Amino acid sequence: MELPEWIKLLLFYFFPILSSAFSAEDIRDPSKERVSVNGKAACNGDTASVRSPKPGTAMQDQSREIKEKLKEPDPKEEEPISTVLQEDERLSAEVLSTSEEGEGPKMNEEVVLHDMDGDQNKRDQSSSLVDHQNVQQEVVALLKCLNMDGSTQKTNCSEQNKSQTEIFDDSLGETPQVPNTERKNPSEPASAVTECWDDFTFSAGDLAVDREKNSNSQSRLKSGQQLVQQTGWHFPVGPGLTQEVFCPQWSFPAASYYTSMESNFPFEVMWRVWVDLDAASKGGQTPTIKKASVDFTVMSYNILSQDLLEENQQLYAHCPPEVLQWNYRCSLLLSEIEKWAPDILCLQEVQENHYHEHLYPVLSQMGYTCVYQRRTGTKTDGCAACYRSAVFTEAGVSKLEFFRPETGLLDRHNVGIVLLLRPLVTRGAEVKEGGPPLCVANTHLLFNPRRGDIKLAQLAIMLAEINAMIKSCKVRREHCNVVFCGDFNSIPYTPLYQLLTTGELYYQGIPKWMVSGQEDLSYKPSYHRLFAPLWPSSLGISDTCQYTEINTSKTNRQKSGTRQYSHEFMLQLRFCPAACVRPQKLILIPGVTDITPDTTQDVQHYEKRFKDYLMHQVDLESVYEHVLPGSGSPELTTLHSEGGATVDYIFYSPKRTSTKNQMACKKISEKGLKLLGYLSLLSEDLLWSMNGLPNHIFPSDHLSLVARFQMELDN
Repeated sequence: MELPEWIKLLLFYFFPILSSAFSAEDIRDPSKERVSVNGKAACNGDTASVRSPKPGTAMQDQSREIKEKLKEPDPKEEEPISTVLQEDERLSAEVLSTSEEGEGPKMNEEVVLHDMDGDQNKRDQSSSLVDHQNVQQEVVALLKCLNMDGSTQKTNCSEQNKSQTEIFDDSLGETPQVPNTERKNPSEPASAVTECWDDFTFSAGDLAVDREKNSNSQSRLKSGQQLVQQTGWHFPVGPGLTQEVFCPQWSFPAASYYTSMESNFPFEVMWRVWVDLDAASKGGQTPTIKKASVDFTVMSYNILSQDLLEENQQLYAHCPPEVLQWNYRCSLLLSEIEKWAPDILCLQEVQENHYHEHLYPVLSQMGYTCVYQRRTGTKTDGCAACYRSAVFTEAGVSKLEFFRPETGLLDRHNVGIVLLLRPLVTRGAEVKEGGPPLCVANTHLLFNPRRGDIKLAQLAIMLAEINAMIKSCKVRREHCNVVFCGDFNSIPYTPLYQLLTTGELYYQGIPKWMVSGQEDLSYKPSYHRLFAPLWPSSLGISDTCQYTEINTSKTNRQKSGTRQYSHEFMLQLRFCPAACVRPQKLILIPGVTDITPDTTQDVQHYEKRFKDYLMHQVDLESVYEHVLPGSGSPELTTLHSEGGATVDYIFYSPKRTSTKNQMACKKISEKGLKLLGYLSLLSEDLLWSMNGLPNHIFPSDHLSLVARFQMELDN
């Protein structure tokens, strides 16, 4: 165990004094040479000299002499203790009588006078014993003044405080002087005057160091006073860093230099801010009758398939290697899902083996019921739709595949999922289904920016299935709310976005690349355009994005196995352009092949049955406004080395406020979803300041979309 520094310092200065005090042979035999340490008097015969040896050699020599004297005891030292005590009492009486006459001894002077006379030798021996006792008293007093815990505290010794004050006063510009510790009042006893540090002196170098430390401590105290006057700091946060968050200053106890740095208020810089719309709308509304409702949260997230990441590594050359590992990204992904705890979770680019091995086991433990649909073809990813079994129950599910080779148009392997959920309501001790149904759709449309025609056809399939869910609820006289999530691979305010939000799209003559707006190919001299019909009637979806009778009777046709086409379908093809053209090698048979079709009948042609514009009857609105408030910068949902854009959306059927005329005609009902809040997105410059996507905070090249809705329950 190593001794503390203050004990080493104490032994360094007081070991020679104790050694000289316990050297009894030097006291009784003045003929021997007596050596002292650290500037003490050294006497040899009648002469007196002062020597200052090196501390290390002095301590070694002194300890060697003590060991030799302990080995060779002197018979002269064997004197009766009573004789020594009598001599001490007599000498003490003489010292007191001398002090009463005004010649008190000085405590800091240790000069031994030598005389060859015998009486003088005895007096010298007695004074040495008194000095020995005084030294012991001084050591005991010094140990009492010091703090045994090693911490610097204020001592109760007045003389020590006085000497320290004088030393620091001298260090500020005066010449250092040895403090005078002589008793001013002769009537006070000798024990009342205690020197706590009588053998320590300051050199000029020590005083300079103390002066520098004193000035530094004063400057630190001044800076600390300035920090106390400061109340805190302001940090920019929020979208575009347009908002401020106040962080109060850390407070430290004034009496201690070694306190724990703990803040009084927990502070966290949030990159994404939750926008609460419900609190803002309550400010200017009049109180209304509160109806029973249920609140739920929806998250849509493209989690970036690991296989697609490895196939397109050039898009993520800016990312550190560790953030591209699936184990690292999976832990961040699950942590983000657990943090926001959505009631409905829609995932895209979910790799099949990762879903079964990593995602589904954890999500099931969180209380989710999941539906997964893998993409057709050679791709290993797909879509997943999950919901909390404690909040919703499943009333229907449809897994959609967009690969329809018989059409000649839909030759891409994309998929979608449509769920019909019912909220669970607790009534007393029972949990029952209650409230209107909720249709949840999740899809990932084709990425190819130049094939807008395929994207519109895939979107029409999703809208037709959603419309079928709504019709099934209308049969039971129930209003069905809709939440449509996914990666649509289309930027805002493009023709595809317009079809979703406005319900119609005039597409005749539009370039195919313009449907999604991902690339600007207007510089090319020629490009493909859209013309009616967009898809063949064999798809079974009309221009209103609804299933036709052909599609509804598809199940019956498959069960019969006798006919591939229905009679109604063949009748519709009687007057199509292909049927009206006479084949060149057709043999003329009177009454059979020479009959000209009568076009005056009330039968529509194929082109007129499929209009030059698309429509749908699902009322949808986007959760996000696609522009950051305050800065005006566009929001981004995805970013990689080739750029960023908004391609992910959450659409929902809003609760419309009807006008007086509409209320009188009862055309619009007040049923629908109320948007309570959403998780704000980020701008491109802010994402690049975080080294793009993915990074150590966001595990995918897409940002998650989170929104909270309120749905009113039925009476």
